[in-house]
Amino acid sequence: MLQGITAGFILSLALFPGSLWLVKVAYNGKPSQCLTLGWAFALSQFLWLVVGVPGLMMMLKYLSFAHMAMHWIAAFVLGYMSYKFFRSKRAENLDELLELPGLWRLFYNAFSRSLAMPMRLPATVAVLLATGAYVSHPLNVTSVFSILIGCLIGILWWWGQLSLIGVFFVKRIPEAITLKSINKARPFCGVLFLCLALMVLFFSA
Repeated sequence: MLQGITAGFILSLALFPGSLWLVKVAYNGKPSQCLTLGWAFALSQFLWLVVGVPGLMMMLKYLSFAHMAMHWIAAFVLGYMSYKFFRSKRAENLDELLELPGLWRLFYNAFSRSLAMPMRLPATVAVLLATGAYVSHPLNVTSVFSILIGCLIGILWWWGQLSLIGVFFVKRIPEAITLKSINKARPFCGVLFLCLALMVLFFSA
């Protein structure tokens, strides 16, 4: 379960555009809109893990001959994501949102955009490999449920705390301080995903 918690938290943290969007909504909108956005991102994240966790188990179980190739591909994905984080632009302000839609439309927009991001599935599988989800878990259905419960905890940990911080603190803290804090996630994720790429290569041995 611990590996699932780690994977869920890392994948949520890595959704930097979503975190920035949530902070902007918290700064410009209502608490209900901020919480709605947090639930939308959490749900989309969990759905990808519902696909990725059993999918990875099946690949490791029935495609054991491709064990090395899967890990090298995962390392490439993680290295590419690290590169994209280092190249991503800083957030410059929080008051860019001119108009916020209703709760349902806001939920739908956030959920659909997050779900449709093309790197979500390969990133999910790569992070699961890097955190060793199946190193200490046998390749069976029981492990799938255990890892998914851990993933759900990790997801709710990140999006729950970020939503609550947005609701209670964002409007009370100077914009410059909030921007400085949220922008620290970019280089941190860059270093983190580079380390995960090395971990995946280690597990491939």
